[in-house]
Amino acid sequence: AVGWAGAAGSAADEDRVVLRDGSAVVIRPLAFGDEAAIGAWFEGLGPETRYARFLAGVNRLSDRTRSELARVDHRDREALTAVAADGAVVGIARYARLPGPGTAEVAVAVADRWRGRGIASLLLQRIAARARAEGIYCLTALCLRSNTAILRLLGRLGPMTTAPSGPGVVEVR
Repeated sequence: AVGWAGAAGSAADEDRVVLRDGSAVVIRPLAFGDEAAIGAWFEGLGPETRYARFLAGVNRLSDRTRSELARVDHRDREALTAVAADGAVVGIARYARLPGPGTAEVAVAVADRWRGRGIASLLLQRIAARARAEGIYCLTALCLRSNTAILRLLGRLGPMTTAPSGPGVVEVR
């Protein structure tokens, strides 16, 4: 079990998980100093995955965006990573608390060569549990209407509603 009682990045915060294909990753909170790992993770996302995650054609992460993605306080802004045996971050799920009580925006993406192994599902389950522990009971996400895989995963977290949010985009609650 993941126990976030210790300092972020401590061994108590790590959970080794064997994936459906027999490979393993360690799921842990994003830690101070993971900024370079975020850049490498982004490079492992193909153009379609990048578009689905950022809802825009993003070819590179600016220093500002990478820094923003790395900024977590483990309460209002949390991020969990899936780390391969070679130390590469292969998946990231995050939430950011929104104004108003108990609501946060959530996002997840997994490097293309690691997709289909259950990482996104594991990360979403764990980030939702972290959010609940911090008093967040409603997660929102902007998703491509055509991204049925993420819509299915989000639906597994609990009751879900969707509403149009722009051309080809839905807001999931």
